[in-house]
Amino acid sequence: MTNKSILSILSHVAHGYVGNRATVFPLQYCGWDVDGVNTTNFSNHPGYGRFAGSASSPHLVDELLQGLKEIGNFNEVYSLILTGYTPSAGAMQVIYDHLIPVYAQQGAKHPAWIVDPVLGDNGRLYVPEDVVPMYKKYFGSGHVSLITPNQFEFEVLSDTKLSDWSDVRSALVEFHRQYHIPYVVISSVVIDGEMYSVGFAAGSKDKPSIFYFPVPQIDCSFNGCGDLFTALVANAFYNNNRVLGPEVLAEVLPKLAKILRHSYDAELAATGQPPSVVRDIRVVSLRHHLLEPAGDGSLVKFLD
Repeated sequence: MTNKSILSILSHVAHGYVGNRATVFPLQYCGWDVDGVNTTNFSNHPGYGRFAGSASSPHLVDELLQGLKEIGNFNEVYSLILTGYTPSAGAMQVIYDHLIPVYAQQGAKHPAWIVDPVLGDNGRLYVPEDVVPMYKKYFGSGHVSLITPNQFEFEVLSDTKLSDWSDVRSALVEFHRQYHIPYVVISSVVIDGEMYSVGFAAGSKDKPSIFYFPVPQIDCSFNGCGDLFTALVANAFYNNNRVLGPEVLAEVLPKLAKILRHSYDAELAATGQPPSVVRDIRVVSLRHHLLEPAGDGSLVKFLD
């Protein structure tokens, strides 16, 4: 396999940049061949207050994945498999049923499975409650390499509250003990009023590496930010020999910060008012940031 190829199973909108719309182009721009399976087909992000379209039925997701299997062995075609927002437990079960046999094939080099467990944010679920145990089923499969929850999602999935660094460390260690996922990135967590992005690498059994970077805060919500973050993490993770270290977040975070800041500034210039929400981050017009060199990682700190 000479080309980098990824199967991206996420939502889709006709307008805007969330789900696969925030993932496919950035990955392609970074040199990936991307096969996208869409778990929704909406006119726009629900954050607009109205939208048209529908979620992909479990039957449709099944047909699409089966069709891809009939033209290529996933172990031979894909370097990574990324699963994200899926609005029903039924569709999640279909995805699970298709992927588990891929990882059961003996003697094959399997694609790394990256899961963005999209559940909600700011203390609120925006998926049905029966989606939560399906993510735990994914984690318990033993085949997931990396997950990228936000703080709320990790708290829901780990049944913990992250109030201080002691909570973060104990929750990550216990989560690994339960699910044995080697790498975790909590995209954003607020400790003592400051925002951080946290990485966990299992390493040896008794000495995991837990590290974190400060994240510049903008008093605004950005639709699609988590999807773009996961795409950038996936790219940097793969290019780092499928290992999560501080160098991965040192590459991703400055790029994302620039895209969000310039998206905010563009919205401010267009409306004349400081936006509380940026519904459409400027993925295309700010594409040059995607290929900028990584930061030096000097801001990283480690938890003992």
